[in-house]
Amino acid sequence: MFIADSKIKELNSSLITPFKEDAIGPVSYDLTARQFHLLKNGEAESKVKIELLPLESVFVSTEETINLPANLSAVVNIRNSKLRQGLNLESPIYYPGHHTRVFFRLTNFSNEKIILSAGEKYAAAYFSPVDGAVDQPYQGTFQDEFDFTGMAGYTNQYKKAMHQVQDKLKDLKDLEKGIYGNVMVLMTIFVALFSLININVNLVKEGSDGAYLIRLLVFNLGTVGSIFALIGCVQSMVKSEGINKCLVGLSVLCFLAAICLAIKA
Repeated sequence: MFIADSKIKELNSSLITPFKEDAIGPVSYDLTARQFHLLKNGEAESKVKIELLPLESVFVSTEETINLPANLSAVVNIRNSKLRQGLNLESPIYYPGHHTRVFFRLTNFSNEKIILSAGEKYAAAYFSPVDGAVDQPYQGTFQDEFDFTGMAGYTNQYKKAMHQVQDKLKDLKDLEKGIYGNVMVLMTIFVALFSLININVNLVKEGSDGAYLIRLLVFNLGTVGSIFALIGCVQSMVKSEGINKCLVGLSVLCFLAAICLAIKA
């Protein structure tokens, strides 16, 4: 159950500051965006206008602050028009005794970028009476938060968990690269061997004297060396370990052997 517009008017600036009667709805109070806050490496970057791309999120602070008495709690919901635009809103419950600027998070679930600007109304606050007396009004970390503080006192508490998630994502990306690299290597080997066999069969049909066989061996060594070099290049492009020294060594040996045989021939 929410308190009605008449009760909101009665409480006026003791509940909401600044208080504007034209922002009152039947059971709500429209909130005006003040700033948009992006979290990067634990640091907040604040803007008054932002382009929100699909699936991107941003924290919003409002011009209004609330000062909840011991018998009221508050929730924040998105306005119908903004919901239809493709925005989704997430917000905490504001407990009795909470004195703070209102903050919420917007996420763009549309297929297009959405321009967010300070002064726009994206959300509304709804106030609910509490059944019974509250023995311990809110006195948590986010009490008297009038400027966006990000994770505030919870930064160290959740830092380890956030790092663990980042490490898992890195492992998944490395695994993806590894699978892609192995597939590329196998495809390279298959194509190279097929080409090598096909060329050798055609060349053997053309002659069989000693000098010809040496030239054929030179050709094969050069081709195999090129295959090793190609595999090494593919691996270095899709993996982060750098160049495979073993493949480089095999490639060089094949080229040297081919050069030596070519000189003797």
